[in-house]
Amino acid sequence: MYKIIGADQKEYGPVTAEQLRQWAVDGRANAQTLVQPEGSTDWQPLSAFPELNPAEALLGESSTPPPFSSSAPTAGPASVKEILGRDYDLDIGGCLTRSWELVKNNFWPVVGVSTLVMLLIVVVNQLFGLFTRPAVQQMVAERRIFPGEILIILGVGVASTPFYTVLIGGLFKYYLKLIRGEGAAVGDAFSGFGPALGQLVLLGLVQGILINLGFLLCIIPGIYLTVSWYFTLPLVMDRNLGFWEAMELSRKVVFKHWFLVFAFLLVNGLVSVCGAIACCIGILVSVPIGFVALMYAYEDIFGQ
Repeated sequence: MYKIIGADQKEYGPVTAEQLRQWAVDGRANAQTLVQPEGSTDWQPLSAFPELNPAEALLGESSTPPPFSSSAPTAGPASVKEILGRDYDLDIGGCLTRSWELVKNNFWPVVGVSTLVMLLIVVVNQLFGLFTRPAVQQMVAERRIFPGEILIILGVGVASTPFYTVLIGGLFKYYLKLIRGEGAAVGDAFSGFGPALGQLVLLGLVQGILINLGFLLCIIPGIYLTVSWYFTLPLVMDRNLGFWEAMELSRKVVFKHWFLVFAFLLVNGLVSVCGAIACCIGILVSVPIGFVALMYAYEDIFGQ
């Protein structure tokens, strides 16, 4: 992993060697761009690192670094056809490492904004719990399962999903802007209430119904659908796709390496569990790390 100093004299990173090589090819970095390897305190020009040079000619053309931006490349995001036509490799450890570095370097903003959104989710959960609590208490008291109560619990679960979808969607947008160096603000964490609101609500309802049906029929279909659609939310927020198009794109891409994505989600879940074990306070850090790692995975799979 590396950090760099852009032409605006700001520090960017951490980024991988592959990303730096691509930026050199795109003209966003050159031989004079200052680079700091992970574990080092020295800044050296990019030309001093042979492993980062895609071609000496590309790196040596200009003596003045061009303006650098860590936002998306000017070529624009890959099209849906390009995404479906290519393969990918998901580096689980790399995503978590980059996530930790980003959270560490932006600790209070990330933890503060994430905690605010999580508190709102808890409030919404408690409000919907007012409708399900009597049904749960009755089944516990009588030690029986009543179909009517089960339907109430499932119905409330489906109805509440759009609220969580809108809130988490905004949080994902906030993390993506941080990753891309686009100056994320608190308001970005609530961007789910913007133009994408309608698609997010529909996404929450449809996913809630289909995933619950999958778990009712058998646990395995529910798990399969949950994993397959895990990138749907950032696709709606980031690429402005309709909810069904995003669901299909996520499903088709994840299908190529379903078990790898499943393993990634398991590891992410373990990170959150470890945070909960740490007196529950650690979850305020472990949940953002898991979410940011997911956004890095999204960038690696669906980005340029």
